[in-house]
Amino acid sequence: MPAWIFRACHAAVACLALAGCSPRTPAQQVLYEGPGVAVPTDFGCWHDTGYVVNWPKQGGQDLYHGPDPAFKVRANRVRLYGMGGLEWNATEKAPGTFDWTRWDEALAKLRSTGVKHLTLNVYNPPKFALRHKHEYSKWEMQLPLERAMLDRWLSAVTQRYPEIDAIEVANEVFAPGIGSGVSSFVGTSDELATLADWVLDWRRRTGWTGQVWAPSIPGFSDNIPAMLDWLRKYPRAKEFDAFPLHLYHLMPEHVGKRQGKETVYSALVEFREGLAALGLGPMIDSEKGFQPGTVREGTLFNYAVASLLQGVQLTCYFFLGSYGNDETNLGQPFRNAWAKEDLEAVADLAGRVITKVVTTPAGRWQVTSVPAAAGAARPAASSPVPSKPAVGR
Repeated sequence: MPAWIFRACHAAVACLALAGCSPRTPAQQVLYEGPGVAVPTDFGCWHDTGYVVNWPKQGGQDLYHGPDPAFKVRANRVRLYGMGGLEWNATEKAPGTFDWTRWDEALAKLRSTGVKHLTLNVYNPPKFALRHKHEYSKWEMQLPLERAMLDRWLSAVTQRYPEIDAIEVANEVFAPGIGSGVSSFVGTSDELATLADWVLDWRRRTGWTGQVWAPSIPGFSDNIPAMLDWLRKYPRAKEFDAFPLHLYHLMPEHVGKRQGKETVYSALVEFREGLAALGLGPMIDSEKGFQPGTVREGTLFNYAVASLLQGVQLTCYFFLGSYGNDETNLGQPFRNAWAKEDLEAVADLAGRVITKVVTTPAGRWQVTSVPAAAGAARPAASSPVPSKPAVGR
């Protein structure tokens, strides 16, 4: 969903230097100035089908949510969820028999664009692993019949593709409740807890060194207290490395505001406070989209920076390519050079330290960043919530 104009002066990589830029206008504000906010080393993430491989839809009427196959944009992390051909059921054809054809195609393109980190979501188990009725077209997930089935899948895929260094237990488990409405999880709250147990147990037993992310939720309304309540009751919540929510429709200028009309009822602040009260964190936005037509030049970059300042350690933009009229639209970056440049500028911030952010009336905000000192840049999903930024100075 997206489009803007005007570009602020900027220096190499993602450091938009203030020196040499035009004088500040009344519309500019110092959003942050301080000792520095460390940018995770995998900053620059998207969840996307078309970015990986461009296949026709089964009906043949259009591209499978994909850009021109030649389109490439640099990234540091990609979230693997709902990605045609990379589902568990499409890969494990029979118990212990795997077809890695689509994976190898996808990884060839991902590696060529700099992707070094992948997040795997445990969705679409094969038919032999189901315990409930399952709608494959909805990319659902559920607790497999046996622990050994999940262990076999996680071991096989992570050993073959070492870029997979994070596992998200489940996707959007509420809305309005586990196993109901538009929740992507089929099963009970107890089954979700068992699935989380099995993933955490697999990590401990195998010695795998990657992260395990908590189940994700839609980031608004009753989903927030429902997830916080589930985490409060789940005895192993502190073993999760990150806590994902999806902050659809929230615009950069409203990041940091409490849930309400301006935030389109996205509840970043409320979730952050709830996690802090439980001694948990940090937040991850593993699926970020915008309302149709709202993204302009600078929106993607500004949002990533604004949400980082508010404690969201990673934002994975939802679909690099779509047709401009739904919540997945990022302005068709394969046709708009500015969108590609915004996404790559986000990736270029990875591993740096932001020392100052000045908002601009249009285009990308002016961000001053410096290289992280040896060991200073915190790894993905491990930075604490930064102190409240200075606004309007």
